[in-house]
Amino acid sequence: MNSQLTAEVAALIASKSLSLAEGTNPFSPTALYDFWFHGQEHLKQRRKVLEPFANADGDSSISEKELEVILKDFFAEEMLVRVVTAVFTAADKRRNQCQAEPISRSLFLSFLDVKKLALTILVSEKHMSLETLKSINRIRRSIERWTDLFLGQLVFRFGLEEFAHETARSRDFGEDQVSNLNAPHPVQTWDLITAGLRISFPAGLSSKTDDHWEKMLGAIIACYPSECFNDSATMKSLQRIRIERSGQHPEMRPDRLPEHFNTAMYRSLFGTHTQKQTIPKPPAQLKTDPPPLNQKTSISFSKLKKRNSNESSS
Repeated sequence: MNSQLTAEVAALIASKSLSLAEGTNPFSPTALYDFWFHGQEHLKQRRKVLEPFANADGDSSISEKELEVILKDFFAEEMLVRVVTAVFTAADKRRNQCQAEPISRSLFLSFLDVKKLALTILVSEKHMSLETLKSINRIRRSIERWTDLFLGQLVFRFGLEEFAHETARSRDFGEDQVSNLNAPHPVQTWDLITAGLRISFPAGLSSKTDDHWEKMLGAIIACYPSECFNDSATMKSLQRIRIERSGQHPEMRPDRLPEHFNTAMYRSLFGTHTQKQTIPKPPAQLKTDPPPLNQKTSISFSKLKKRNSNESSS
């Protein structure tokens, strides 16, 4: 697999990192084992090729161009493993468990050991021309910047500065990504990032490897729960996954909410307020004093007529 495909897979894993980190189910032990095993087997092949060059012996069967492609692909592979290790670390940290982090760290440390061999070859300046070394170093520095971009939201949310090459740069990337994610109309940032990856990692020659690398990538994708995928095998957006997961946790079910939350929810549904409403009292009637005794009161015509009829009958 060439560096462009590896970088695109790393971008996919980074863009869906919160979908995996915010899950609740434990990881599949089989998937974690396959991830570690196939990663170590792939790394053995890289070590077998690079170790002779680091010891100043070299392998006459490998040309300078082939060595250049191998080094570029390896730096991209180290970026992917670094991102995956950070994602697994964030997932274990959020779930308060210790399952995937030790396994991924073990593989990541093995990659760092082989990276020392690659850097030793670049520093020796014995097996490649100066222009080739400059080209490889430009790719290496570009990969470090892309790595800090991929790790941005993990560094900003979970404090995983140890995986970033430059902490301040990665935190700035993460702050922008989180603010865009919480915006009312978020920009499709990762679509723009993927387009930029194709420019930074143009399709070209790829180093010869067996299927261990592809199997390792398959094991990483297998760690994502089925709820993260659509029927068309594409991955759902983080907003949709959060909405679908919102009713699965016991503490989020309405029948298990505390009583005052239930009351507040009921009142909000029917348009009432949580605070007590004061009912205005009707205005008090004015008290009138009885008329004085010596004051004449008016008599209606009907009363006067009735009184006259009574007097005549008597």
